[in-house]
Amino acid sequence: MTNVRIAKLDDKERISAVLAASWKTAYRGMVGDDYLDALKADHWVEFLASGIDGKYLISMVIEEGYTIIGAAILGETEIEDEIRLISFYLAPDRFGQGYGRMFYREIEEEVRQRGYTKCVLDVLEANEKAIRFYRANGFVDAQKKTTAALGSRQYTCLVMEKSL
Repeated sequence: MTNVRIAKLDDKERISAVLAASWKTAYRGMVGDDYLDALKADHWVEFLASGIDGKYLISMVIEEGYTIIGAAILGETEIEDEIRLISFYLAPDRFGQGYGRMFYREIEEEVRQRGYTKCVLDVLEANEKAIRFYRANGFVDAQKKTTAALGSRQYTCLVMEKSL
């Protein structure tokens, strides 16, 4: 049975492991192999521990049975009623099976219920697959770019947005 829920603090290690596995698969060929190969399963544990209790992050998971197969992290922006989708990843063995669309719908419903009216995100410019996914889910190009530092390299990101 597939279930989407708010993450709990004791999920942080399993969430971090899913994020790391997803990064290593999804970004291969876009991000330097040296960075991806050095990425450890516990890379995000400290970050998650600092905000998973809802102080400034909304963390959600999708699970089958008791196995976390995806995670999303959202955080408020400086703009009232706007939320940023910081992280949205599935376990690599779940790519392309419809879990992403279902998971995203549940996330959107949660943030709407919390009163947010706009969602923004940054996506690597080279990540055409993710850009197609976000467009299919109603996001549009905000006509802005940012950069992300991963290891010793800088990567260009598109900013996308969606009215909720």
